[in-house]
Amino acid sequence: MSFSKPNASPATNTKNRVSPSPGSGLCVVCLDGCIGFCEVAKSAIRGRELIYPQPYGKVVAGSEKDYPIDFSHFNIQGTCVGAVGVEADSDKATFPAVDVSTEVGGKYKIKLDVPFFTGALGSTDVARINWEENAVGAAICGTIVVVGENVCGMDHKAEIKNGRLVKSPEFERRINSYKRWHNGQGTI
Repeated sequence: MSFSKPNASPATNTKNRVSPSPGSGLCVVCLDGCIGFCEVAKSAIRGRELIYPQPYGKVVAGSEKDYPIDFSHFNIQGTCVGAVGVEADSDKATFPAVDVSTEVGGKYKIKLDVPFFTGALGSTDVARINWEENAVGAAICGTIVVVGENVCGMDHKAEIKNGRLVKSPEFERRINSYKRWHNGQGTI
């Protein structure tokens, strides 16, 4: 069972002409001569232009999956009285006194001050423009910041010699902006 909406999405500016088949996402009546509203037809005509949401580099796209459950179905039955691990005194039981640190990894552990890390921020303009804020925030929080896989490939000032990357100013900028604020926990 899939909760995806296959073959049509506002992210790729595609839609079905008529109701889609749940298995393929193709229109239940795929019409010969259709001008191609769906992802299959548009990608056949426009190629890789349809791989990424448009305009590329200017948008952040979310999933259209509609699961039959969401966070509103969860109730956290917390309490505002008592304390565990610290004296039940409002001057001592404060947010900074809470320890949510953890570690990740197998043989070689990475210590984190908080139990989360960033999503990959890759080669889009959105990621490039907002990198500094995300990297500094992750460094201050003591967590992992993830550099996307194609940053060097999209860096117009990158230098490649003998099939190897020898310099990427954009990659260096991203690494250094994290390192300037790194508190010793977390990593890149």
